[in-house]
Amino acid sequence: MTRHRKDAGLRRGEILRATVAQIEKRGIHPLRISDVARDLAVSPALVIYHFRTKEALIGEAFTWAVQRDLDRLDKLTSDCPTALARLSTALDWYAPTKGAKGWTLWIEGWAAALREPALRTVGRELDLRWKEALTAIIQEGVAAGEFSAEDPRGAAWRITALLDGVAVQTVVHRETRDREQTAAWSRQIVAHELGLRPAALEGD
Repeated sequence: MTRHRKDAGLRRGEILRATVAQIEKRGIHPLRISDVARDLAVSPALVIYHFRTKEALIGEAFTWAVQRDLDRLDKLTSDCPTALARLSTALDWYAPTKGAKGWTLWIEGWAAALREPALRTVGRELDLRWKEALTAIIQEGVAAGEFSAEDPRGAAWRITALLDGVAVQTVVHRETRDREQTAAWSRQIVAHELGLRPAALEGD
């Protein structure tokens, strides 16, 4: 009987997807390579063959997850007719959702990065990619006369810092604030940064 082997790239993708799911479920520190292998019904040796160490696996899983999310953001905003529409769509998507799985992953990463230099480096690089994506939208809006911002990159950093803080309050301290109230505060501060009315960011 001929045995069919899956493409190596596809197998790596499956491992990364399973690793992200395990981090969201259990956290980074309790994660074991054997847990990922069990989810995929493969041997731990196969996971080690692809990634060698747990640290390398976690770092690549974060990179994979962020690239997936950036691709999703590009898809959501590609047909938006204006920079304002792109910004509103991006903010709605970036905000913590009811499940908040993406934010759970980020918060786990921030906590682990305090003690793991390699993960801190990966996290910093990925965070910069998010900031640059938002900076590009703001620069587009300024060029089109839709936004007012003397320093688009600085505005992007301040906006993401605000939204990161809102995410922590929403995901970790679930009962601290009403989600609608925190969303309204976020719109107010983003609007102030870009010379807009908060209502302009409410979407359809």
